[in-house]
Amino acid sequence: MALTTKFAHELEPGDEYAPLEFVVTKDMNQQFLFAQEDFDPRYLSSKEDSVALVHPSILLQMAANTKSPSFKLAAGSGSILSEAETTFAKPVAIGTKLTVRWRVTTAYEKRGRRYYVMVAEMEDANGGLVLQRTLHLTFPGREAK
Repeated sequence: MALTTKFAHELEPGDEYAPLEFVVTKDMNQQFLFAQEDFDPRYLSSKEDSVALVHPSILLQMAANTKSPSFKLAAGSGSILSEAETTFAKPVAIGTKLTVRWRVTTAYEKRGRRYYVMVAEMEDANGGLVLQRTLHLTFPGREAK
């Protein structure tokens, strides 16, 4: 499958963005915890041998289509997330290598605006599904031709 080099408003069903690989560090996780004032023990490791879990808000943020290395907006356009549905398949330990892939599944028109349905899937290093997110996106300012 060829990865898209198109601007966001030019997407068509079947297009895929370049995947993103990342690792959530303990420091990154703690920044999110402090910002959200969420100090649940499962996200903190109090001992050297205990493994803390990645906070779900980081997984949501990293599944955004704007995180793909190939995401690009044309001049004069914007990006709006109009609807999202998320399934968390399993928790993730800090330090786990994760990969997110995005693909456009459908496009539709509503109230004169074109929308794209994009599925984001996040997997761990073993290929196990961590998160699946269905995004309904529109890119105002330009219309696909």
